Amino acid sequence: MSNEFNGTENDQAWAALTANDPAQHLAKPDMDALKAAVLSEAIKVAPISKRSWLAPVAVAASVALFVGGGAGYTIAAQSAGNSSSAISAPSIEMGGAASEDAKMSSMWGGRPYLEVGSGVSDTSGVQVGYTFDASDVDRKVQLQLIADIFEVGGKISGSKADGYFVGDQNYVSAVAQISGSSWDLSQLITWNYSDSSVNPTYCGENLPMYDTRSGASVGDSPATTTATDIATPEPMPTVVPEPMPTVVPEPMPTIEPVPAPSECVQPSGVLPTNESSLALAQEKFSALGFDSQAAVWSVTDNGGMWGYSTDMASAYKLVTAKVFIDGIYSSQSWSMTIGPDNTILGANGFFTKFIPTAEYNIVGAKTAIERSQAGLWFNVPPQEVYKVGMVYPMEIGMNANPTAVNRNSAGQPILDANVDRVTVSSVEKSLIAWYLNDGSTILLPAYLLSDSSSADSRQWLQLAIADEYVDFS
Repeated sequence: MSNEFNGTENDQAWAALTANDPAQHLAKPDMDALKAAVLSEAIKVAPISKRSWLAPVAVAASVALFVGGGAGYTIAAQSAGNSSSAISAPSIEMGGAASEDAKMSSMWGGRPYLEVGSGVSDTSGVQVGYTFDASDVDRKVQLQLIADIFEVGGKISGSKADGYFVGDQNYVSAVAQISGSSWDLSQLITWNYSDSSVNPTYCGENLPMYDTRSGASVGDSPATTTATDIATPEPMPTVVPEPMPTVVPEPMPTIEPVPAPSECVQPSGVLPTNESSLALAQEKFSALGFDSQAAVWSVTDNGGMWGYSTDMASAYKLVTAKVFIDGIYSSQSWSMTIGPDNTILGANGFFTKFIPTAEYNIVGAKTAIERSQAGLWFNVPPQEVYKVGMVYPMEIGMNANPTAVNRNSAGQPILDANVDRVTVSSVEKSLIAWYLNDGSTILLPAYLLSDSSSADSRQWLQLAIADEYVDFS
């Protein structure tokens, strides 16, 4: 410590400060010894114990669910052993088409308020969950098989931990990849294939966003609702602003206009049909060992993804195989996108075995829906199931219009809570994927909730396990 006050050693404040400086009584530290001690601790690696819950009929003894702010609570499951794992957050479905199953509720319209319809049962019972095990899969061999089936050339690179890659390093033409153990934990190995050279150029206008109630595009004025006895606002007082000083702005750089979208021209070649697309996907997936009988297949028009109109969207097809376990939808799927002349734009899937857990006690569907709206369950919200072609309403107030404010008879504004209220009309048993605290995934008993019986009904997955497995402390 040096005197920076006045350069003299007679300063009383400086003398008092140095007298109470604890550092002056310490011996000079041995830096070499200190460095050696730190390094000796840094190179120690704690052993990783084997996760015993992967064995059949084992289930997590404690399951801590992730909460955005760092808080959390625990789902404690009855177990055949003393294993311990934790659920941290609902997982995005791996191996499936993102457009089929991605959960959109947190981004589109927020969390819906689900209400129980008159026909919903409240019968409780028991149901098993499932873990995954792909420890016997040789990733490099599987990727070579994928490359052969999809005709991807090149040398395979990568490692078991980081995953393997084959194809064009610049991603201009066909590539195929398979996940690594550092990410999938040898539990649910995912793969994907894509060929950018056959992707069409997006040819539509800007994607619209939609108002929740009117369905109008952003920029349109919402329909004006008239309330009883709308108060007449008082005129605003005239305010004469102070003159602003003259400022000469710097010249702005010239910005080239954004090129207009190209016209959506019908692609050439033999266009795919539902039948030809389904046959091609089943042929390719079967060659990879996929069990077609354990899945429900669907084919949808996918050209709208690139801006094609409804009439032209059929030039591209999305084939999805939703995997069922013992007759229950697993929330996992394989998919393939097919264009003219049977060109394959992309495909993805997974390799694993489903391992049943011990039975969980489950609550009835009515109870599951009602408790999902309670405060303690706020961090375990229903996962909305996204469907191809659906446009989700946005709750963001982007259509501000002062004349559309509802008021009561006293002229006071009535606040709009923008609640997305949905009545659940039908329910079926399902499974929901959740991450454990070590990064692995478990499938837990759930209900698939629908607001109607129509094919385009909105749907949610909601946990069905009983309260006895949940610790909110």
